[in-house]
Amino acid sequence: MTPYDMRVRGTFAAKPREKRVFSRKPTVPEQRANNVSPAAFAEAAFSVWKWKDIFLGELEAMNRGKVGRPYRFCDSEIFWAMSLQSLFSMTFREAAGTAAALLKVIGLDAPSYPRLFERSRMLADLMGSDPDGGIFVIRAAPCRTGRVRSVGIDSSGFNLSDTSLWRENKWGVGPEHRGWLKLHALSDTDTGEIIAYAVTTDRVGDSPMLVPVLDAAVAAGHRISRVYADGAYSSAANFRRVCEEMGSEFVTSFKNNTPVKSYGAMSRGAAVRLWCSLPYPEWVERTGYGRRWKCECVFSDIKRMLGETLRAHSTEGAVRALMLKVSVFNQYKAVRRGNMEEKRAPA
Repeated sequence: MTPYDMRVRGTFAAKPREKRVFSRKPTVPEQRANNVSPAAFAEAAFSVWKWKDIFLGELEAMNRGKVGRPYRFCDSEIFWAMSLQSLFSMTFREAAGTAAALLKVIGLDAPSYPRLFERSRMLADLMGSDPDGGIFVIRAAPCRTGRVRSVGIDSSGFNLSDTSLWRENKWGVGPEHRGWLKLHALSDTDTGEIIAYAVTTDRVGDSPMLVPVLDAAVAAGHRISRVYADGAYSSAANFRRVCEEMGSEFVTSFKNNTPVKSYGAMSRGAAVRLWCSLPYPEWVERTGYGRRWKCECVFSDIKRMLGETLRAHSTEGAVRALMLKVSVFNQYKAVRRGNMEEKRAPA
């Protein structure tokens, strides 16, 4: 509700309650991609014959010129095993056993679960993090397209407690509550891919994380024309960074009692004036704010696909597990994008 709606509510100018507008149904190409992509992604993960040449080629490159004992497992092989672990919510022991059974078919050795754990720590290092400030890691996906993106940012929590609802319901006892990790994700509103993200404690607010996550995306080569966010991100510092320094458009809502002030950011003042002068439906249509829901769907998709519980016992392990979820999720979105483009291609 905007200040305009607040002024006219309860007066002769009040409009009747509008009929609720439901989300649009998926288009035929979208529905087809939703049906085909999970099967195609799982097939790609388990097609070890397709991975064999990749593993052998990378292993040869890693051992070229190496002094001492050669590597037995390449980074791609470790990452592939970790992807299986995240995709099917397995422990390191289960992932090592599954990888051993599959790699045996193509005549390759598989890492034991201690080696898998050790190498996973080397791949997903937390260098550059600020644990004292509650920020564990900030990462950006590599840019593989020259397309200018419209992005949305939001955050959601991932559970650190391996809950057992039946035990709690039946006996009144449950696991110790260990809190949450927050994922601040900057996602493409067209493809749903997470192009940059930060993992923090649940005490870190949303607004201060916009600039560092956005800077990580820009440093990785992503070109951004518009940023969507909810009212939690409507600070003057964010407007200055997005609009006045980057030259992009920042579309965000405000509280219904927001004063018409810029607070040092002229772009924010203009956005607040527009917010206060229009009823909410007209404001949404004018600004295109209706696309912001795309970034919320990212969290719905990743939790439905990979779960929202992090089973690791240590905070470091939980952060790595969440980073792996993001990586696997982006791989799935890439497969889905390929299916969409294949469907749109002319015959």
